[in-house]
Amino acid sequence: MRLSRTIAVVAGAAALFAIAGCGSVSERELDFNSTEEVRISEILVVSGSGNVTVRTSARSNVEIDRTVKYRGGEPDRTYRLDGTTLRIETGCGQWCSASYEIDAPEGVAIRGENGSGNVDLTGVAEVDLKVGSGSITVTGATGSVKVETGSGDIKVSDPGAAFTAKAGSGSVTGTGLGAGPVSVEGNSGDVALTLVQQVGVRAHAESGNVTVTTPAGSYRVTTDTGSGKATIEVVNDPQAATHFDLKTGSGDITVKPA
Repeated sequence: MRLSRTIAVVAGAAALFAIAGCGSVSERELDFNSTEEVRISEILVVSGSGNVTVRTSARSNVEIDRTVKYRGGEPDRTYRLDGTTLRIETGCGQWCSASYEIDAPEGVAIRGENGSGNVDLTGVAEVDLKVGSGSITVTGATGSVKVETGSGDIKVSDPGAAFTAKAGSGSVTGTGLGAGPVSVEGNSGDVALTLVQQVGVRAHAESGNVTVTTPAGSYRVTTDTGSGKATIEVVNDPQAATHFDLKTGSGDITVKPA
């Protein structure tokens, strides 16, 4: 393992309190760069507060850039290897958070939970991830994508299999869909889905517009709008094999050809 680090101290107004004898509450920041000579197959995210970015390429090792922000004593290492699983912790104590930028081998799966922070994944395999507060972006996953956020936007493009999303507060945007069925639940925010192949879609929103853009063809479209209108611009055939189940409590529903 190769490791390097830099240290910064962010004092600001807190230093004034320390000078006045109230004790140091300065925030320190550590930047680490590590390379592990392991071809990992999975990244497990353990809940805390920090951003996570993962990119993949044709490599046999993993490079880990970490930024750790803390007050008090320096925290222990915030990641470890369990065989071919890289376990990363975005929390490291009461006043401690860790953010990651990871360059990983192709085919790595992502799973776990993050309490607070944005997640950006590019070229990974399967994704099964839950975030308490923060946005989730997944681009070009080769497997299925299952994501959930309590507060924040979800953006997924070109998943290689099924796409499942749940957003408490925030929009859900899916593009390049069609490799597998689509299921989306939203509490407050718009849902916009763009299909490149005919697949079944279930999209339910408590409050927000639901828009599906799809290849021309026949679909069995069922809609339920509590307050709003439904506009169907494709052939709506009750006998069609592909079903769109669309619902919103407050907002419009639109199905249109690409």
